[in-house]
Amino acid sequence: MIYATMCIGDKWIQKHKESIIGFGKNNKLFVLTDNPNEFLECNTIKYERDIFSYYEKINLVLNLLLKYKERVTYIDADWIGSYDTNHNLDDNSLYVYNIFSLDEPPMIYYFDENTKKYIQEISKTNIGDWYIPEAIISFPYLENIDDIKKDFDNLQIPIENGSSVFYKEDSTKRYESIGIGYGEGWAITSVVIKHKLKVKTFEEFSTKTWRKIGLI
Repeated sequence: MIYATMCIGDKWIQKHKESIIGFGKNNKLFVLTDNPNEFLECNTIKYERDIFSYYEKINLVLNLLLKYKERVTYIDADWIGSYDTNHNLDDNSLYVYNIFSLDEPPMIYYFDENTKKYIQEISKTNIGDWYIPEAIISFPYLENIDDIKKDFDNLQIPIENGSSVFYKEDSTKRYESIGIGYGEGWAITSVVIKHKLKVKTFEEFSTKTWRKIGLI
């Protein structure tokens, strides 16, 4: 199993590098970062863009999939210390920590019908009434991964430029002030539906969670 995370900026690095390095000592972990010297104990990939983009976590997963041809599990830096690596994932499913309804909290607070119209327009896919979040993405290596990557590539610029089009007013200001590409789960949702990928959450396991047992 390959694991991946993204840790950009001195403040975020200092806050989470200890848990990232600890995870990397016991697992094959790749860290996308603008300061590889902070993660010498891990496999590092240099973040080269001048602006931070949330979408780069998707590119990180896809590039690792294409290179190593095995499942890649991405975990946000602030969640990685709590992730339980003992789950027995199958060979064909995309695992995520949750699947949200667009009509219920928290999604109803962030996005509206304009969001849905915009995503369906740029992806040419009927996304339905659900959203796949992106804090944990465990992606299997599939035979059509090249086609899947092309769709993700095509969605990157529209997603990165989309905040002024489809976010509810003030709902994501704290994310937009950090960088671009927030709402990258829309790309995942669109690609999953278009390619009819099998999606599972950690609810299928006895613990019903992605977290380590015993954590408060």
